[in-house]
Amino acid sequence: MIEVRRDEDGELLGHLRPVGAGWEPVTVFHAALACPAGRDDAEAVVRRDGLSCLADPWWLEEAPGRWVEVRIQEAHPDRLRVRWADPLAEQPAHGRWVDPRAVRVQRHHP
Repeated sequence: MIEVRRDEDGELLGHLRPVGAGWEPVTVFHAALACPAGRDDAEAVVRRDGLSCLADPWWLEEAPGRWVEVRIQEAHPDRLRVRWADPLAEQPAHGRWVDPRAVRVQRHHP
């Protein structure tokens, strides 16, 4: 796994994960951003989308086969603070912490 950091301030943008003969661009919490590609192309995806995509809708598998649309409030390699997108869903005002290594999180509706 290779870290990709912003040149100006060293902010972590995401990672490149080796997959076969290519590299998969992934977020700071290791969710795929795009299909594997050459290293330069994969790095360009991380630089372009690594942080900005965190403002997009995401999907979290709350229970096996039960996906919930969420908004990411805070992202770290080992934890995410999310809020359910449904404003009527019962949830803590500050959001909910989840471990992205223990639950599936993806950009597109499954």
